Amino acid sequence: MLIPTRNRAADLRRCLDGLAECADRLPAGLTLHQVVVVDDASTDPDATAPARDSGLPVVLLRNRDRLGAGASRRLGVEVADGDVLAFLDDDAVPRGDWLAVAAGVDTDRPALTGRVLGFDAGLVSRARQARYDARYRGLGEGTPVDFFACGNGSVLTSAFHGVHGFSNEGVGGDNSLARSLREAGTPVRFHPDLVIAHRNGKGWPAALRNAWSAGIDHPERMTVSDLVATARHSAVGDDHAVRELNRALGVLHALGRLMPRTREETAAPAAVGHGPGDRPAQSAAATTIRRGA
Repeated sequence: MLIPTRNRAADLRRCLDGLAECADRLPAGLTLHQVVVVDDASTDPDATAPARDSGLPVVLLRNRDRLGAGASRRLGVEVADGDVLAFLDDDAVPRGDWLAVAAGVDTDRPALTGRVLGFDAGLVSRARQARYDARYRGLGEGTPVDFFACGNGSVLTSAFHGVHGFSNEGVGGDNSLARSLREAGTPVRFHPDLVIAHRNGKGWPAALRNAWSAGIDHPERMTVSDLVATARHSAVGDDHAVRELNRALGVLHALGRLMPRTREETAAPAAVGHGPGDRPAQSAAATTIRRGA
């Protein structure tokens, strides 16, 4: 499992506590082999304290400079050595049999993604949950999907490397894996029992920034007519305020996608060790699962 984090000690503790509960529920033959936590140059000296005292098989990485979640995941994957790569964000709490479900990938279904349920309140959180709910509508177990959530997903390590991992490390870059797997003939599949509780709301600035960045970082450019359609169809939610916020965020995302596409090579991050097995990286945690004796 891979979890990016930065200056979120309380979130990280909740995440790892939930992961420990899931590990206790693993059936015979499955092992939580490794949790790679990548710290993205946190300024809080206690930001990764939960990783150091979790009791889980943690490998702690740290970036010298802030690189972002995508680069941190890439660094975590480089040191992960289990059969299955499972991904979480630090503000996610895996529930129930999350690890067992995540380990259910195979050569026919090499990647799974699941449901997000917000546990916080506020307009930004409700708007985000409305977007998630709209995305899941009509999906059943095993339905092929065109998204892969690095806050809630798993993939066979061999399949991940077979398509060369994530081709985009920006906001929404985790969906690049879904595109690559689909092109390889093995699309990501939805699993409704792969469930996390999530702190959806990060405030207005983060919501606006993420909508714009996801548009800028998207590999496909939009047209003006696409923007108009987005303004019509992105207004999802059960009340007026939620619908209008989602409409505004959808339009902002579309405006980002109207911009010319640019591709930049991402330099490999410098790593700084913090004890046996530790290497530098952004705040992120990666968990790997091994199957069999």
